[in-house]
Amino acid sequence: MGKMINRIWQGAVVASMLVAPAALAKVTIYMCGDSTMQDWNEGYYPKQGQGQDFHYWFDVNLAGVVNRGQGGMSLGGGGKDKSGGTAVGYYDMFFKKGCSNGNCIAEKLQAGDYVVIQFGINDINYSTEDFFKSNMKKMVADVRAKGANPIIMSPIRRCYYDSPTAIHNSYRGYPALNKQLAEELEVPFIDMSEEVANLMISVGEKYAQQFIFNYATKSEYSNLGGDQADQVHLQMNGANAFGRIITEQMRAHKDPVVKKLGDYMAPMYMVNVKVSPADAAEATSISAYYPKGMTVLLKTIPKSGKKFLGWYDGNGNKVGAPSRSNVKSPYIHTFVMGDAATQFTAVYEGGTAEKYTGDGAALKAFPTTTPKSLEDVTFVPVTSEEGSQESTVAVDKDIKKFFDAAHPDQFDGFDAEKTNAGFHGDGYFNFDNSNKSYGSFKVKFPGAGYTTLSIIYANGGTGDRMINAYLDHDYYISAPPTGGWTTWDTAYVVLDAPQGEAELKFMSLTNDGGPNIDMFGFSMAGVCRGDECDEVKDTSATNPADSLTIVVKKSRLSSVASFASSEVSVFDIHGKIVAKQNVNGTVSTSVLSSMVKANGLYHVVVRVNGSVQQFNWAKLR
Repeated sequence: MGKMINRIWQGAVVASMLVAPAALAKVTIYMCGDSTMQDWNEGYYPKQGQGQDFHYWFDVNLAGVVNRGQGGMSLGGGGKDKSGGTAVGYYDMFFKKGCSNGNCIAEKLQAGDYVVIQFGINDINYSTEDFFKSNMKKMVADVRAKGANPIIMSPIRRCYYDSPTAIHNSYRGYPALNKQLAEELEVPFIDMSEEVANLMISVGEKYAQQFIFNYATKSEYSNLGGDQADQVHLQMNGANAFGRIITEQMRAHKDPVVKKLGDYMAPMYMVNVKVSPADAAEATSISAYYPKGMTVLLKTIPKSGKKFLGWYDGNGNKVGAPSRSNVKSPYIHTFVMGDAATQFTAVYEGGTAEKYTGDGAALKAFPTTTPKSLEDVTFVPVTSEEGSQESTVAVDKDIKKFFDAAHPDQFDGFDAEKTNAGFHGDGYFNFDNSNKSYGSFKVKFPGAGYTTLSIIYANGGTGDRMINAYLDHDYYISAPPTGGWTTWDTAYVVLDAPQGEAELKFMSLTNDGGPNIDMFGFSMAGVCRGDECDEVKDTSATNPADSLTIVVKKSRLSSVASFASSEVSVFDIHGKIVAKQNVNGTVSTSVLSSMVKANGLYHVVVRVNGSVQQFNWAKLR
């Protein structure tokens, strides 16, 4: 496959000289979009947004790139989400003067700058076409008011094949709506929906999954906690392939202002990819060009029974370790692109490395269209002719661990309160009555993967107090009324977590603030927070007879403790008290098991003279 595609990428080109006049003034290119555009935390690797490495395509002395992609965002907002709550759009949160999130793009624009606008994926759920049109018009007007240049791009496609030559339009009318608005507002347009569809048709479904979209396994990458099969988001190769398409469209654009961006681009160098013997691989990275400094990922998938010997460079030498330490598959090699064209060979048993015979010079011409189909490419689609189904990760209510929400690492407009009964630990998080109130928590995940976030909350108001749980992406959580501020309930949402430390940010979305948050927890085992990452399991506190295990915090009292007189309260995960007992002397696992008979996860609070001395989670099984 790699050999066939190579002919396409090196053919059908038009001259586009790279020499940029020294007198050119530096401009800034702002990339505005959703999670397919955004910068992803390193712990998510190989997941990446189109804008993440986009700066490498440009000469740093002539143009800078600011990627302001934000996960989960619609452009329009104003509409209703799936739970009936009002969603806030990208224009109001991040773009317009005085935007609610601060650091507003409109206030930073300079004459001559560019703003690339790509939305529509999330507007299906969180907006309407009328809101989308209204905010697109406002955004374009704000850009032009500063003397800057808007560019509208349609959203990319999902990895969803209706047939080998037809890619499903998952985002309904929004690709066409972007084009319609571009024509109506006389804004330059790049049709990424069609360009991406053409590329997907040319490479086939298996290649699209394994080399473009975020289909990745924990056997390939050490930071992944589980295998990924993501039809929406991109892996690094795909993000940079789409970035390459965007720059090609800019170079050849009919609008001279957009085409001028071609003069600001950096030199590009070809990486030829070979397979030896040629029929040994099921699929291998296609040949493509890259700018200096960009990380290149090469991957090959052996055919059944074929033995892979390794990747070899253009000098015929076997390559060393990948430049990315979290790559563990022997079939993958990564390296940082230098300032010369080169060649790599995936060598299988019976094959030999092919040496590079070119001059290493930068390219002088580039494709103007993305290939759509090849007569000599045949494949059987993985997706049925009827198309694939929308897939979501199910909520897992087996929460492995909870954390006290009373003391966030950073916050604005909130109080740590103890006023309303039924809370656990030191208190609860009370949002200020504002849609700008937030609290953030540094949380460490053992591996990248999906996990259910559980929030124990109380909402004594009369309406839903929706919040945004931001973790490199917006996750909207509905918090309906619980009937009182001392009545607690639990809300759930599935998050896509990175490996390592990340910031989990709870943000209010209504002028009444959010609900009171008592605790939050995860279905993923091994998650920790701050100094609680030193937690250990106290095996001495485990009673084999009743199987009650206490999780012990080093910073707190032992789970087997002695007090002159104490009150022991046991709550279920919804915050409902299930047992209370006064104890003289030792609070032991046998005392707790006598108070609770049903299996499940419970929260145990020990108070002396009304003051909390200890709180732990206990699981009865």
